[in-house]
Amino acid sequence: MSPILVLLVLRGLLALLLYAFLAALVWLLWQDVRVAAKASASRSRRLGRLVVLESAVPALAAGAAFPLLPITSLGRAATNTAPLLDEAVSLEHALLHLREGQWWLEDLESRNGTRLNDAPVTEPTLIVPGDIIGLGHIKLKLELE
Repeated sequence: MSPILVLLVLRGLLALLLYAFLAALVWLLWQDVRVAAKASASRSRRLGRLVVLESAVPALAAGAAFPLLPITSLGRAATNTAPLLDEAVSLEHALLHLREGQWWLEDLESRNGTRLNDAPVTEPTLIVPGDIIGLGHIKLKLELE
């Protein structure tokens, strides 16, 4: 076999390997884009809401709603997902978080405590749609979509 023929075969193999590498790279990028699109779609999906049932605060009327995020913070601070402008509510009062498809309510050692269906919450507690969460003078109902 002549050296020119060997070089031609090696060039062909090199070109084939280069095309295979590029195809694998494009395939991996495509898979990554699909996963990112799926994650983005799940983030934009509405998880439910907290509806105000009772409030002693004029700025927060009954019927007002706060959308739920996978981690929803409740408190008086403006940085909370659901800011509740009641003096009896702590700045960082409670936390609602989604874990394995179920919602959990956790009191963050608030001054006046958190209530679930009029029972004090002392540890992370599983909640279901229709449960009433009490913080200060505010009562919120969990509604899932």
